[in-house]
Amino acid sequence: MRRLIASILLAVCTLKPAPAQQRSGTPQQLGPRKRIRAYRVAQPPTLDGKVIEGMWDAIPPASDFIQQEPDEGAPATERTEVRIGFDDNNLYFGIICFDSQPDHIVVAQNRRDGSLTDTDSIQILLDTFHDRQNAFVFGTSPTGIEYDAQVSKAGQTDQGVFRSGGGNGQTGAQSAGATSVNLNWDAVWQTAAQITTRGWEAEIVIPFHSLRYLPGKDRLWGMQIMRNLRRHNEQSFWSPVSRAFGVTQVDAAGELEGLDLRFQRDLRLLPYVLGGVKQDFTGAQKDETQAVHRAGIDVKYSLTPSLTLDATVNTDFAQVEVDEQQVNLTRFDIFFPEKRAFFLENSGIFDFGTARETEIFFSRRIGIDDSGAEIPIDAGVRLSGYLGRYEVGFLNMKTRNLVGVAPGNDFMVARVKRNLGNRSSVGLIGVNRQSLTHTGADRAWNRAFGADGNWGIGRYANWNNYLAMTDSPGLSGSNHTLLSSFRYDDRNHQLTLAYREVGRNFNPEVGYLQRANYRRPTVAYRRIFHPQGQRIRSIYPHFQVNRWYTLGSNDLESAFGHYDYSMSFQDGGVLSIAHNRSFERLDKPFEVYRNIKIRTGRYSFSELATSYTSNQSAHVFGSVGVVAGTFYNGTLKALNLSGGVRKGQNLSWTGTYARNIIDLPVGDFTTDLFGFRFNWSFTPKSYLQTF
Repeated sequence: MRRLIASILLAVCTLKPAPAQQRSGTPQQLGPRKRIRAYRVAQPPTLDGKVIEGMWDAIPPASDFIQQEPDEGAPATERTEVRIGFDDNNLYFGIICFDSQPDHIVVAQNRRDGSLTDTDSIQILLDTFHDRQNAFVFGTSPTGIEYDAQVSKAGQTDQGVFRSGGGNGQTGAQSAGATSVNLNWDAVWQTAAQITTRGWEAEIVIPFHSLRYLPGKDRLWGMQIMRNLRRHNEQSFWSPVSRAFGVTQVDAAGELEGLDLRFQRDLRLLPYVLGGVKQDFTGAQKDETQAVHRAGIDVKYSLTPSLTLDATVNTDFAQVEVDEQQVNLTRFDIFFPEKRAFFLENSGIFDFGTARETEIFFSRRIGIDDSGAEIPIDAGVRLSGYLGRYEVGFLNMKTRNLVGVAPGNDFMVARVKRNLGNRSSVGLIGVNRQSLTHTGADRAWNRAFGADGNWGIGRYANWNNYLAMTDSPGLSGSNHTLLSSFRYDDRNHQLTLAYREVGRNFNPEVGYLQRANYRRPTVAYRRIFHPQGQRIRSIYPHFQVNRWYTLGSNDLESAFGHYDYSMSFQDGGVLSIAHNRSFERLDKPFEVYRNIKIRTGRYSFSELATSYTSNQSAHVFGSVGVVAGTFYNGTLKALNLSGGVRKGQNLSWTGTYARNIIDLPVGDFTTDLFGFRFNWSFTPKSYLQTF
């Protein structure tokens, strides 16, 4: 502990900018854009994870990787070679991650779509339309796991939020910002990998029908490759990328040339049958059991290489992971993300608004009621992809009428967007809900429509804007929302200036709205230092200030200030110390807990929060967070613990515990929340998981 404190003090005293040779590059490119060629092969490689076939020897590799971390701009400490081939049906990658110490290669997990951050891994980004906005990511590890994702909006976050030290008295506090990376997208492809005497090797086969692209001869794609060398906590890139960005920064990618692409149709039929029994122990007839039986089908079909049609009948949500319980000490609804596969592919096309705060379309409003119970979806279709230069999305779904529970509804969403150069785009959206059975005029229908424009300014800045309105029976006037947000982000500075406004009658019933009737200015800034030392990698003090004013009266309604001093260590650990200040004006009593209400009034309160997260790739790992301060007119103490144990690459046990101790003049209460997860990976494609 004394050595750790001494290292922190030494780093504070010796903070200085990165060396001149590291400051000379741009955030996207350190020189001309790199380019590599794909070569047609006569026969596919044997998929065994060994890059030894003669076909690979004849293909020049993508190599000369450049570090992003820890020594930005320096050559990678270990050599990487990636060769690319193709035929009429598939795209092939032969990967050799040379390692001078193959016995020390780190493999932290062995499950499909598992995180590649804490294990040796490689990720390949493919910008198949070469629009520098949208892409696919494919990744693997020394055991051959399959990791894939979709990227939209150039991989940019939708707002700048820096809350790393906890705050505002909420256990499991939500991230207020969200990236445009869909980690739940799954494609049909194959990979195999092995640890060998020269490091670890992998072969990847991606069928063209799993991608979306424009056919033609000598096509040019964007491509990026990132290698993670975990024992050094080193990230290196084929096409150099600034510390400010990651592999999903699409416009930082190099280029893949030489592809001869033909139209590949993709038809997938996914039928299902469910059977079982259920017993309701809360009903009047507790001893009776009921049979459960249901069947349905999902269909996916490529109308063109760039346009996909999805259809569903009696949609199956049985494999969806359960929502994780959260303790909410705020007066606003908790956001639960969409996890249903039907809505996830190309979901970025339908994004509009501010994630987790003001979303015009939120797919969980279809087929799930406010309590989280399922409402059956009888049928639906969805069209998404490209029509010429335009990105389009269309969705139409019908939910079943459940007497006494929920009326039947028809939902329709239409989205069109034109991607421009330099991370820029303009678009329109329309959303409609039409009741099929509701007799009351107040809920017969609801509509929302909007326009957005996003502009990339130079290499470092983005200016995002949108305006939307809703139309609901009985609500007129003040039915709008708007945003203008400027963000500057380079390797040493991040600045956000934003203004958001939501009208009193803005009512997106097929969206997500956290609160209404306010205007909110935001300012946030982060400064990043990279000290020259053995233990600390970066230090990044930052702050954010939000203020909510009631529309019309301009009276201050809420305020939140977050002031944080954080640092990351060379082994991947993170330490944060934060001070949060809050203000709330309660115009009516707020029930913070069962039968405990905080009276109307104006309240100023604050808290001190600190947290530490250890190296998550270790066999034993964990994190601890402590919060203490005032809470309205009382006090709050909170403890958050998480950790886990790995046994080899296939077994892991993780757990979480959160306690809140609240003392108020109107009553005291304590909340305790436990979570436990067990994962057993039989192979990279099959696993058993409990939660």
